[in-house]
Amino acid sequence: MALTGTLNTARTLKQGTTMNISKHDPEYLEAVSYVGLCEADMAAEGLAVGDKVKVASAQGEVTISVKKMDVQSGSFFMPVSFLANRLVSADTHGAGVPGFKNTRVTIVKA
Repeated sequence: MALTGTLNTARTLKQGTTMNISKHDPEYLEAVSYVGLCEADMAAEGLAVGDKVKVASAQGEVTISVKKMDVQSGSFFMPVSFLANRLVSADTHGAGVPGFKNTRVTIVKA
């Protein structure tokens, strides 16, 4: 089985404080290496916090850990990072910034 839905990305407080150390620091990598799912979606797929999943979009895919978050079912969250950038479209719609919101993705247990 697989989850399908919408991925949204944004900066997080933890990410912001750790990126000032180094984007290669283990603390920063931990701060950006997850996808947030609601409890209902996790239960439906038999996922637990820390499980590895493959998140795939039309642009690419990544394998990362699951984190339980307060998001709607079918809506997923990732911090903006080199990992999320593999999933979002490079199309800037003339704004100079990629579309970090509303990316259709499929999530399966890795």
